[in-house]
Amino acid sequence: MLAYALLTTALFYLGSRATITSWLWNRYPPGLARFMDCAACAGFWYGTALAVVLPHVAPTLAVFDGPAAPILTGLCALVWTPAGAAVLQVSLERVGNALPESVE
Repeated sequence: MLAYALLTTALFYLGSRATITSWLWNRYPPGLARFMDCAACAGFWYGTALAVVLPHVAPTLAVFDGPAAPILTGLCALVWTPAGAAVLQVSLERVGNALPESVE
């Protein structure tokens, strides 16, 4: 389950905040940008998608078993993705920047 929490948090961050993917999320239409900025909303869908794909790639990573597994995993991701994103945000703020911020 920890793998899912880390993966959904990483996908959320890459999909709406990471500098390396800014070329993508800067082009989102306003409705999609609001959706992708919601860690719980995006986390649900990332968790659901991962629950569909990952058991085929790595069967030991299945969190739940049965036909409801993707929905149950998505509901759990709805909770753990915002919590993981908060921890990630705080840790990135504490790490700091390699370059001093410019004053304009």
